Amino acid sequence: MKKIVIIGSGIVGICTAVELINRGFSVTLIDPNEPGSQTSYGNAGVLTDSSLMIINNPQLLRSLFSLIFKRNTSFRYSKLFVFSRLSWVINFLMFSKKKHMEIAAKVLRELQVLSLKTHKKLIKKTNSNNNIEAPGWLKVFKTQLSYENYTYELDVLDKNKAKYTILNTKQIKKQFPDLQIEYYKGILFKNSLRVKSPIELSKNYFKYFIKSGGSFYKEICEDIKFINGHWTVLLNENKKIFDEVVICAGPWSKDFLSNLGYKIPLAWERGYHHHFSTKKDIDLGPAIHDVDGGFVYSCNKNEIRVTSGVELTFREAAINEEQINDIVQKLKTILPLKNKLTKTPWLGSRPTIADSLPMIGKAPKHKNLWFNFGHNHIGLSTSAGSGVVIADMIENKKTSINIDLFLPDRFIL
Repeated sequence: MKKIVIIGSGIVGICTAVELINRGFSVTLIDPNEPGSQTSYGNAGVLTDSSLMIINNPQLLRSLFSLIFKRNTSFRYSKLFVFSRLSWVINFLMFSKKKHMEIAAKVLRELQVLSLKTHKKLIKKTNSNNNIEAPGWLKVFKTQLSYENYTYELDVLDKNKAKYTILNTKQIKKQFPDLQIEYYKGILFKNSLRVKSPIELSKNYFKYFIKSGGSFYKEICEDIKFINGHWTVLLNENKKIFDEVVICAGPWSKDFLSNLGYKIPLAWERGYHHHFSTKKDIDLGPAIHDVDGGFVYSCNKNEIRVTSGVELTFREAAINEEQINDIVQKLKTILPLKNKLTKTPWLGSRPTIADSLPMIGKAPKHKNLWFNFGHNHIGLSTSAGSGVVIADMIENKKTSINIDLFLPDRFIL
């Protein structure tokens, strides 16, 4: 039986581990943190097959001046970070072309459809149904202008046969009467689920993995080395030998692979979230993306969770509460917030490859080394599908979907 180790126990690593152990492999997860407690904890909690528009698209170039020079709750950046990573930023912007955006949307659609199907099976196997709401994803627009700007993305959704319903002001008010403001339009995605607690979903998947015979080492992985046809994983005080390694370490993946000579065009988008109590129980089913404000909020009775947009800065930079505090002020006009349930905002980093597509597949320079990271802001929606694809490749089977655009050798590493 092949012994496989997965570095990183976020939702991508956990889903990959579950898929591999279900196929009969001996699987070990390694992470210095609790499974699902990092970036996977702070996401918007959405499973969908319709998050197709990559960030670096033609509209980004049109709004670049505004993003750089105007105060915006959806985007904040460190000038020092941008200058220090200028080559990556330029590379990222060079992918903001219509042709790349359309191809990316097609392959992301296939990955998300596969992932949603796989998640539904895992939700059933792990008895996680009480953690799920459907439909789970609603985009709302405060103004006619912001909605008209979104028609560009609607065209992409239509070309890829995504299913959604357009809601007008009255329909939004009728379905979600607790909202204190009137939105101009809404887009409700039919094939979507809201995960009430992303950390609980990760924990349930992880428990299933352990119950199925998986192993977990809560240790720092210092390094990995290919010696005599096997992989040696150096931990805090000892070492372990494995046949295959899968790197699922999100924004930390680059650290492991640089030691092996790989130059990965990976950066990170930091994001925050806060929890609040409300003055009364709130009846909101889906997670709601306020497009004008650039934030997402969701509700479990009298508890609200709000997540921020993008902060582009150094991965280990100190917490800057300015962006999330501005968002909270906007949220107070929408819902009756009461008290903070989190003393300080949670902070996580979304791993982003220059072309905004995950890196999934065989390492170009090493035997039995696999990459599965860079899922950007849709890691939850793509995690289970990418686990299926990696398992297919390790078994030397035809992959369930076309993954040419995800393969690591698309860049000169």
